[in-house]
Amino acid sequence: MNLSVSVDEGHALEVLDMLCRGRSVRIVPTQPISQPRPELIEVAGRRIAATCLRVLAESGRRERVVLRRGRRVRGRIWDAARSEGFRLRFTEATYELWVQATQRLAEISRPTEVVEGEGSSRRARRQIRRIIKIAETDTGDWLVYALAVRHLGRMNMPREIREDLGRRLCLGSPLATLFALEDWSHQIDAEEEPAGRVDRLVTGPQVVLLECLEDLLEEQWAEQIVTCMGWSPGSDRTARLQSAARVLEQFVAALDKYRRLDLARPLCRALARLSAGAWADPPEVVSARLVADSGLALRSQQDALRRTLARIVGLGERLTELREQMAREAFGDPRYEESQLYLEIHDTLLRPHLRRLDALGRVLTGRLG
Repeated sequence: MNLSVSVDEGHALEVLDMLCRGRSVRIVPTQPISQPRPELIEVAGRRIAATCLRVLAESGRRERVVLRRGRRVRGRIWDAARSEGFRLRFTEATYELWVQATQRLAEISRPTEVVEGEGSSRRARRQIRRIIKIAETDTGDWLVYALAVRHLGRMNMPREIREDLGRRLCLGSPLATLFALEDWSHQIDAEEEPAGRVDRLVTGPQVVLLECLEDLLEEQWAEQIVTCMGWSPGSDRTARLQSAARVLEQFVAALDKYRRLDLARPLCRALARLSAGAWADPPEVVSARLVADSGLALRSQQDALRRTLARIVGLGERLTELREQMAREAFGDPRYEESQLYLEIHDTLLRPHLRRLDALGRVLTGRLG
């Protein structure tokens, strides 16, 4: 398709690439577009679809075994047995994210939109609500929102604005919630219905999203936890780690509840990655480094920070408890097929790191034995 675009239309496409691909916006528009012409909308729609499908296919093209109705099925993402009923559905929310961000993102990214001691200005928060819709989003929107969350760090804007954008994206997408490891559902206004509950990803055809994004989730979780461990100030560091622990605990609980522990692979790999990376030093060193630059003067505050990280480290122990539970499933039991997949995942990926995780957990909590 050949299409001549104006400078302002080129800017709109660059904003789209920033949200979906993390590319920088270099074009300065004379007047940001508010009503793109149909031809431009078609180009934008193709870019969104191509980007999302490419992200899913990067992992989904590999043949693997998944569960369908409690039975093992082998295939790739395009095989009917594996993707039955799954569709990437985009609603008005994705269109509004693109168009509204094109109009308003540069405006709210100014340092003047931050009020000292209060965060984003009231005006900026109103604009963010216009940019990001959270009600009645669908699978395509969830993936676009998650990609936008992943790329927020590359946007040139005050941290307060970036955090408010991330919170709003999480409310509209359970996948963005997993990417950001932030749960803001308890802060939503009564008149709005958030779509960011993690358990929505574990049931129904949309589970294909989790199955195809395991590599990305592993990388994202390991990076986010390391970022949270270095967050400043120290009180915010504790809060960020608490939020990450809460989301991951909800994720594990949802996998167990809906009998999909085979989807724990990215978490096992993320914990293994951290054990060999950020947590590779002796536990005492990791613990000391966590509080060294936190600015927390009181021992009680430092201990609270350590205990919060221990919640994340303790996920290894929880996954091991579930492993022992699954080991009791016999042939013919309802969760037998799931247990066979999960036992292999746990024993291959997580078991070699359990001793280190246990030692770190004991140091962080002061537990003996």
